[in-house]
Amino acid sequence: RPRSLLLASRTRLPTLMLARAVLASLAVAPTASSPASGPRAALASPDPRRVPGSTPRLGARLGTVVRAINRVSTLRVRRAASGAARRGASAMSAAAKAASAPEGPLFLGLDFGTSGARCVAVDARGDAVAETSAKYPPIVDGGKGGDGIPRGGWAEAWRGALWSLLDDLPVEVRERVVSVAVDGTSGTALVVNGDDGSVVYPPMLYNEKRDDAVDAVAAVAPEGHTTRSASSALCKLHSWWFETEGGKKASAKRSVPHGESVPVANPKLLHHADWVAYLLHGVVGVTDHNNALKLGFDPGLGNGENGTGAYPDWILRQPYAAMLPMTCLAPGTVAGACVTTEAKKRFPNAERVRVVAGTTDSVAAFAAARCSDCGDCVTSLGSSLALKLVSETRVDDAAAGVYSHRLCGKWLVGGASNLGGWLLRSHFDDDELVKFTAELRDEPTGVGDDAVKNTILSELDYFPGVLMGFGLSVEEATKRLCSDRPESDAEFLRAILSSVARVEARSYDTLVSMGASHAPKRVFTAGGGAQNDFWSSLRSEAMGGVFVAKSPFTEAAYGTALLARMGHYGYDTYVPSPEEEDA
Repeated sequence: RPRSLLLASRTRLPTLMLARAVLASLAVAPTASSPASGPRAALASPDPRRVPGSTPRLGARLGTVVRAINRVSTLRVRRAASGAARRGASAMSAAAKAASAPEGPLFLGLDFGTSGARCVAVDARGDAVAETSAKYPPIVDGGKGGDGIPRGGWAEAWRGALWSLLDDLPVEVRERVVSVAVDGTSGTALVVNGDDGSVVYPPMLYNEKRDDAVDAVAAVAPEGHTTRSASSALCKLHSWWFETEGGKKASAKRSVPHGESVPVANPKLLHHADWVAYLLHGVVGVTDHNNALKLGFDPGLGNGENGTGAYPDWILRQPYAAMLPMTCLAPGTVAGACVTTEAKKRFPNAERVRVVAGTTDSVAAFAAARCSDCGDCVTSLGSSLALKLVSETRVDDAAAGVYSHRLCGKWLVGGASNLGGWLLRSHFDDDELVKFTAELRDEPTGVGDDAVKNTILSELDYFPGVLMGFGLSVEEATKRLCSDRPESDAEFLRAILSSVARVEARSYDTLVSMGASHAPKRVFTAGGGAQNDFWSSLRSEAMGGVFVAKSPFTEAAYGTALLARMGHYGYDTYVPSPEEEDA
């Protein structure tokens, strides 16, 4: 069931012991392992609390949230953000009362993922002060999560989750909300009736491929364009158009449940996040630069050096051009007001609540790291490896799996590899990973009694020359691991970690060689791999000593909440200034 959590905003306690399972009723989200510093974009809009010309710092107010699942209270534990991360631990004081958040405006971020949705509310300082979550109904038609269909269909799952997220927020929180933004999975699209927003065809998920449209799209899209992928939103739109003769008839495909595809006179395409936001502001045809990228929207077109964004002519000449969401906004700009009947039921002061243009889930996770300087990177180390690098220049190459999102005047150049955490899970369980990592951390590298830790990377590289993309199959990768396994399990772990670290390093180097303006200066890590500080050390060495640390904030909903805050104040960045954080 959905749960609501109030997070104390200013509680300060000694260093928190980062353990694994403590009690079944607690879920612990560890802090970043070390601080960072450096300039970032100044806020453009005037604010009485802002000190012009200051040098912002990143990493302020790093925090750990200890969430009590069945209580409407938690403790936010702040850790010192100076010096290197301390190993070891000290016991956390058992007694600490949640401090009440100061009165003032709150900003909501809504993240709609593949298995559930999450809401995070932040205050004017960028501190998370409340959180709710909602699971989708059980999968009743094939697969798990995004590979199946929940009871009632995806659209109703998202609708129900939205209202559950908001209903579960305490009324004292909802009274203070002034803006809300939504993120969703990139490439997930819906066809709706443009007159009332009703869904007229089953949602096409991010991983759904429309191979029948690839050749046609490739015939008009430029070489290397992101829309040339079978899973792009444009391929989905093209496929639907010819499958239904432009909406004149229902789909005859066996995979489309009877009655879920209906003829429509005024069809419109919306992305996942667009439709959820529509349920709040009630305007069909509004999207954002990031979600629209795989539909063919070009954020670099238009007037000026970097443009303001537009659909290119080759898309506007297609027969389905009228279906495109034509109000395409930069993330973090106001899209409309909360005026729908259902939205007004949730917000006591709905007349002052603004809906702010959101983004994709991956860009939201990047924003959650609160970094925006050129050379800043976020690596997601989950089952796969995903990279994003802030650049002044744009890089796009669909064949290499590289494309660029526009965010706050810069480009997020991104790529991915299927070589990630699954390699570890194939050979080690959690206890073994902890045990062998500890052995590696404590062993000096070198020869003789005076050995120094001059290198910790393994000499083995299972994936020499491998870069981003998914060219190496699971079977091929597994075969390589088995071909030269050290006798020591700890050294085998080192070899796997080192090999993935080298893939990451080569991939960032390749982004630069492809045209990204800056090499990595600091890399923040999200996903399960972020918990392993030894792996961070290996990755830093592979990248020539670049700063690598766990991202201080990893929830996509938190990043989206920062965009909602940005839109309310009219700022040109989502990163809170240090003056605001210290207010």
